[in-house]
Amino acid sequence: MGDADDLLVGFSFEPGLDWWEADVFVPLWGDRLPVRIAAPASGPSPRQRDTLRSVLRHPANLRPAVGEALRAYYTDEWECVTPSLGPAPPLGSADDVWPAMSAFALFIPDFRSPSGPVVFEVHMDSRWDEDHGLCVLFRDWAVAGVEGQTDCRGHEF
Repeated sequence: MGDADDLLVGFSFEPGLDWWEADVFVPLWGDRLPVRIAAPASGPSPRQRDTLRSVLRHPANLRPAVGEALRAYYTDEWECVTPSLGPAPPLGSADDVWPAMSAFALFIPDFRSPSGPVVFEVHMDSRWDEDHGLCVLFRDWAVAGVEGQTDCRGHEF
């Protein structure tokens, strides 16, 4: 079995969702996560495989960057809003975002271009946006934006 085949060991295709998925240890998260790759039944593209390989080899912990991006997004978008759960609490630090987040997953989009930077998304459910969840978009290991999951545009890179 070649490297390309070994990379997808444990992944299965989810036909109703049109993605490949596996629960794997993701070093940049420091834990196991569902990893989802938006690809047809025939398999991920070479760029998606390269992105997965890079993500699974990246040693730096990116959780703090996710926490800080979420705190900044909350401050800009939600701090003045009164969600259904009551008044929005102030966030003193990036660590304060985690109680409002759940169901984390790493997502590799179906890219428009066959080559480009390392791009991936960290998706999560959020009490701040219960209808859509949130997405932290990474481009070359830096946060490129925070959006609702349906508005994240990693595929454009």
